[in-house]
This record gives sequence, C-alpha cells and structure tokens, in this order.
Amino acid sequence: MRYGIRIAAALLVLLMLAGGITAKAEEQETAQYYGVISTRMTVRKGADEEAAALGRVEAGTVVDVYAKGRVWTRIDYQGEQGYVKTKYMERIQRKDPFAGLMPGVSSHAAVGYVLEDFVFTPEGYQYPIKVKAGSWISIERIKNGRAYFPYKREPENVSVNVERLKVYDFVPWQEAQPGDLLYAFSSFYTTSLKKEGNAGRLYNIALAAERLAGVRVEEGGTFSFNETCGPYTKENGYRSAPILSGESEMGYGGGVCQVCSTFYNIVLRVPMVIEEMHWHSQGGVSYLPAGFDATVGSQHDLIVRNVLPYALRIEFEVLDGVMTAFLFRDYED
Repeated sequence: MRYGIRIAAALLVLLMLAGGITAKAEEQETAQYYGVISTRMTVRKGADEEAAALGRVEAGTVVDVYAKGRVWTRIDYQGEQGYVKTKYMERIQRKDPFAGLMPGVSSHAAVGYVLEDFVFTPEGYQYPIKVKAGSWISIERIKNGRAYFPYKREPENVSVNVERLKVYDFVPWQEAQPGDLLYAFSSFYTTSLKKEGNAGRLYNIALAAERLAGVRVEEGGTFSFNETCGPYTKENGYRSAPILSGESEMGYGGGVCQVCSTFYNIVLRVPMVIEEMHWHSQGGVSYLPAGFDATVGSQHDLIVRNVLPYALRIEFEVLDGVMTAFLFRDYED
C-alpha cells in the first residue's frame, strides 16, 4: 500500500511539474513574426468560427504573429493569444529578417541550364510537359544522378537526368562575393495558343521579364515592381490577356502577376523587408503553393527593401513555358 501511495504521489508531482513547465513555456513564447490586418475582423479564442470572440481588430493594425496556418493565424491580441483568418493577414514576415525563413518557403539548392530538350509527365497528366534547351529550372535536390524540381502544385517533385543540365549551386548570402548567385526560382506557364488571349499573355510575360533583367537594388534601397514593370496599359506596351479575377475576363498586362509571383519567391529566400505585397486570394494560384503568390496592378504593388550589406541584381529568363527569377550579389561600383 505504501508503495502505491508513493507511486501516486510521484506521478502527481510529475504532472504538476509538467503542467508548470507547459504553462511557463506558453508564458515565455515570444512572437517571431509580425503581420498587417487587411480588414476589420473578429479575433477568436480558438481556430474556429464558433470560438468565443476576444474582440475586434481594425484594418491596418500591425500585430505580433506566433504561427501562420493554412486557414488560421495565431496572433497577439492585447496580451492574449487569439486567432484570425489567414486570408485577412498581409505581409507576414520575421521581425528579424536575419533570423531565418518563413515556414513553407522553397528550399532549392541550385539552378540548372537545360542543355537538351526533355519531357516529363506528372502523375495523372494525360500529356507530357516539354522543357526546351536554353531554359533554366530551379532544382530542389540532386540524388542518384537525377535533378528533382517541383511542378506547379503537384505534391511530388518530377526529375530529369542531371546530365541534361549545367548546374549552378547557390551561395549563402553570408558567404556571397560580388557576382555570386544567391537564389533562383522557377514557375511554369502554358504556351498553348488554343486558349483565348494566351498569345497576349505570352507577350506580356516576355515584356515584364525584359524590364526586370539587370535591375540593381542598392544596399538599403527599395524595389517597386510597378515602378519597374508598370503601368499595365496598352500605352506602356502591354496587350490584352486573361487576368486571374476571371478566366474569361481580359485586361492589359494579364500574365505579369506570374512574373511578379516568381520574383516574390526569390525575395523570400534572403533577408529583405517586404513593405507591400498582396495575394490574389487565400486559395492562391494554380502555378504556386497557396500563400506564395503576389499580385500587382493599378491598386497593388510589390515593394521590398534590401537590408543586406551589399547591392543586389535581379535577372529574369523566360522560354517556352518556363520562367525563372535570379538574385545575385551585384558587383561593386
């Protein structure tokens, strides 16, 4: 009986200690991120529409962010932790841009220049996807002689024999010397002319890519996508093409948002401060994972500030269905 009492007492002490440690850990948790509320909304006690309300928060409010989820984001609300819909949170980023990356950001290791044409067929696709020689593809990993890379939102990477590529590794920003490649990111687009307006979309993509190539962002300087590529008008060279707000809706500059979204994914890989960005919607776009697209237009811009201790250079390549954004440490003046 005494042994039973001792065991029960020991278990009770352990439970009390565990509870105390958990409570202490929650008290000590500090928010690593911040974000901006995009619309006036209710903060909930739990990640559920039916959860009790903590209060209301106004549009434009900057809040501490503990964790970002697909549907709900956990924030600080007047000293308590609460939940708001992720689709109404903008510009979530680290308080210290040098402390690490946001969860879910791409983790590619290299970029490959395609030496000869190849095809791949993602699971469930009826027709193969062709990649032409001269294209550039960002590579997630190389294993057993094959280079693996993501295709749109497919859950599994596809691959190509590494001998078909000339591979260039990325250099960590801390170690980069003038001229070194920090990161690259690719996305895929359709080249079919059977789809209404796609000829205009292809033209707009090529035009925006040309305007991005060779842009320098000084140390401490800002980059505005609209200042470089906009306005998206007939007078500025753009053609009418389908825009994302409706597959059949046409607008000048349709397709430029994919260029911007591809560029946005290289920004996320280095210490930069995002001063303005906007998603298409919570669901995102078909060519990128949800939450990693960025739209631009007459009312929306992507603006980032270079906080690295050196100037950056942007390059952009497009060829027959593949677009790739590059970020280099630029050469000194």
